[in-house]
Amino acid sequence: MKSILNSIIACALLCTSLNVAMAQESKTEVTNKVPISVYVPEESCDIPVEAQNALNTKLMTAAAQNGMGATSDFTQFCLSYTTTKTGMQVLPGAPTKYRQEIDITLYIVDVMSKKIFNATTFSTHAVGNSETKAYIACFNQLSSSNKNLKSFLVKTNKDIVDYYEGQIDNIIAIAESLAKVYKYEEALFRLSLVPDVCPSYHKVLEVATGIFQKYIDDEANRNLAKARAIWNAGLDFAAAAEAAEYLALILPEASCYEDAMALSQEIKERVGSDIQYYRDLESRDADRAHEISMTQIEAWRQVGVSYGNNQRDTYYNTPWVF
Repeated sequence: MKSILNSIIACALLCTSLNVAMAQESKTEVTNKVPISVYVPEESCDIPVEAQNALNTKLMTAAAQNGMGATSDFTQFCLSYTTTKTGMQVLPGAPTKYRQEIDITLYIVDVMSKKIFNATTFSTHAVGNSETKAYIACFNQLSSSNKNLKSFLVKTNKDIVDYYEGQIDNIIAIAESLAKVYKYEEALFRLSLVPDVCPSYHKVLEVATGIFQKYIDDEANRNLAKARAIWNAGLDFAAAAEAAEYLALILPEASCYEDAMALSQEIKERVGSDIQYYRDLESRDADRAHEISMTQIEAWRQVGVSYGNNQRDTYYNTPWVF
């Protein structure tokens, strides 16, 4: 569990840095930040890769600068699109230039409910020295300063907050039901979807804190049981070393931590202290800084986000949109 939690910390710090950088780049003064990701549909595979990347970057930047918390993590609401080429001309003269006419339809998709939440279409046309550059010139028109795009994103931001505010009690009920059957990661995933700008977000924090403690305790109790069984079966140096691997995974925040320390003391008295576990204990204090950081960046949320990212292929399969 320790390695998993360290991965969660690294992921969280990366996401935090990304959000800070996006916020610093934004020239629009906003307070609400609803997380949203950009989903690239398979149907866009006919777009040149360079142009597709340019469009994805434009959409993420526009979202970040117009009230949305652009992220690469799983989000219930994602920004997707389709493009329709309505015209293409090779202009006379040298050098050869291409004129593209493209309709870009943006969708805000609720991937959990499989619904289109909002949609709008932009008609673009531009000229470039190649078909790809003409594509990119069209996509560049969807900048963060585009008034219609800005209006679409700001309205979507408000609509999503209103949606979660109306559903927050139901989301909490689902999370509590999942926690009752030990599906802690999925429960935290459901809670992590609620943006902290919701007026009732304090309800989510209260429930999530309790579920996260149960998650830590459940993992710790499993590891303690394994350690105890291994030690009791061997009562020798080999058993001590194997049991220590499980004891080292038990965090000080776990309710069974004192029992784990009692078992480690029993092992130490029997075989001595020169095993890896006790060297690991000496580095525990250094790890505390990371554990404090986890608390500050809502460790429970990162457990949920990590679970959601693993479900991406399940939820982000959206052919029904197109």
